Amino acid sequence: MTMRFVRFLLAAITISSLAGCAGPDASHPAIGRTVGRLPLVALADHGRPAPTFAEKVTLLNFWGTWCPPCRRELPGMARLAARLADDPRFQLVAVSCGGAGPDDLEEITATTTEFLASQRLSLDAWADPDGMARTIFASSFGFGAYPTTYLIGPDATVRAVWTGYRSRDEADMAAAVVALLKTVPEGVPAGGRPGDR
Repeated sequence: MTMRFVRFLLAAITISSLAGCAGPDASHPAIGRTVGRLPLVALADHGRPAPTFAEKVTLLNFWGTWCPPCRRELPGMARLAARLADDPRFQLVAVSCGGAGPDDLEEITATTTEFLASQRLSLDAWADPDGMARTIFASSFGFGAYPTTYLIGPDATVRAVWTGYRSRDEADMAAAVVALLKTVPEGVPAGGRPGDR
């Protein structure tokens, strides 16, 4: 192997590594699409209604306990959610998923609860037991890999998408969420003015 080829190879690896850390995919097909109510089930309280996306800044994260990149990413998502826990304008919707197809709700609840406890992570987890939310996102929002995170604005439109995991994602997501929250006045429902309800 010549020294010139080695330098070329190192430069290519460096460039591809930097490209992988570039943050959200600005050309993702989901950008600008509106997210409606999804058939999600709360793992801690099965009677709680599914989250809505209008009037809040939302990080919607599809992950699985079986997925190594998801396991590395989730602690950062939990830290971000903890920092914003007192801000009613923000929500993290972390959807714990099985590997493929419909999920057994009892199994997902058990494996997710065990994983969160072992990692000392405090967050509300959701499930997509019949796989419908993933089907909707696969057909209309370009979902095809774990983890995938969608930043959804208070108008329920997708503003940014992160696919896979890069160590820089936590900082990128936090910056994007904070920037979006700055467009929503504090003490005002994200979808309008006081008294609009």
